Amino acid sequence: MIKNYLELNKLEVEKFIQFINRNKKNKLSFEDIDNEFKSEEFDFGRGVIFNIKGQDIIGMASIILKECNKKGIAYIIKLDINESIEDKLTALSEIIEESKNIAKKYGAREIFLGTKDDTIIKNLNTLNIEKQYSAVRMTLENRRVKYSPLSLVKLSEENKKEYLTIYNDAFKEVPNGETLIESEIYEYIKKTDGNNHYIAIINNKMVGFLQFNIKDGVGEFDLGLIESARGKGYGKIILETAISFLNSKKVKEIGLIVITKNTLAYDMYKKRGFKESKLVSDWFKLD
Repeated sequence: MIKNYLELNKLEVEKFIQFINRNKKNKLSFEDIDNEFKSEEFDFGRGVIFNIKGQDIIGMASIILKECNKKGIAYIIKLDINESIEDKLTALSEIIEESKNIAKKYGAREIFLGTKDDTIIKNLNTLNIEKQYSAVRMTLENRRVKYSPLSLVKLSEENKKEYLTIYNDAFKEVPNGETLIESEIYEYIKKTDGNNHYIAIINNKMVGFLQFNIKDGVGEFDLGLIESARGKGYGKIILETAISFLNSKKVKEIGLIVITKNTLAYDMYKKRGFKESKLVSDWFKLD
């Protein structure tokens, strides 16, 4: 039986908390899980589903529904099958079918599934579902900056609309690119000690964005250029700006996550000397 998060009874809620925490050293609280599941990207819980057999949770998945009516795409993430059950293939198939039904109801024309679980991947291959691309983490060894960095303006109340426009224009055709909404920008601005979101300026024009995450001495970044600014060599300059920024923060490592299908960005990073260091997830397209 498949249920979405909002349909679970009290016993099933207790069971799914146990299921999610079964292999975790740092257990998640109900509040943490509830806040995540009831986010807008999962339509406030309707996109989180559980496969229930008897009184046990045997599998689950979260479906990002936020992009369905904007781009016609749904993403299935955090697919998890209980490793103790024998018939994993059937449990997986049931979750996939219900995920597809939900995504189509929300207007999805394409559905992608991301995982790095070897057992799940093996079963996907059994179902003739093959990998299309990967998300990989890359790290940089040669951190010497090659170009003068661009001017950066920090995200604020005054420029949030410009940031929103730049971000969504930069990511509108990028594989796995999400659409940013105003409430998310508000959360960025509210984090006064961690608002590492910037607008990049070239010739007094706002042409791109940079966002940084620094934790435990490791710096990661993401970047984007508006469509009209591409093909002019600005990508290399904004990349050097990101490296320069993180060098100034004296991080011990510089990294990023990129989708291999995004060949323009992926090739640019490789040419700059970024090396693949970790598989984040493999991505499969569902019929």
